[in-house]
Amino acid sequence: MPRPRPSIEEVTAAVVAFLNDHIMAASHRVAADDLLAAAGVDSMALLKVLVFIERAYGLWIPDEALTDDVIATARTLAAYICRAAA
Repeated sequence: MPRPRPSIEEVTAAVVAFLNDHIMAASHRVAADDLLAAAGVDSMALLKVLVFIERAYGLWIPDEALTDDVIATARTLAAYICRAAA
């Protein structure tokens, strides 16, 4: 039986957890709607997030899809993942 598709909320929570566990300092955690660039997520950190997404969801996000709207927050990234996986 195929795995049910995760919801935007589930993917958002997973991305936020990854960011906070592997990218952000313990004293500078991010929330679902925090602007990632303003929080200090740079291109190297974003690459780590993209690798996490590929491993967790089997989806590689192509460069042309990495627009400011898609990578603005964990929630906008999760929405893209859910749309692309549908």
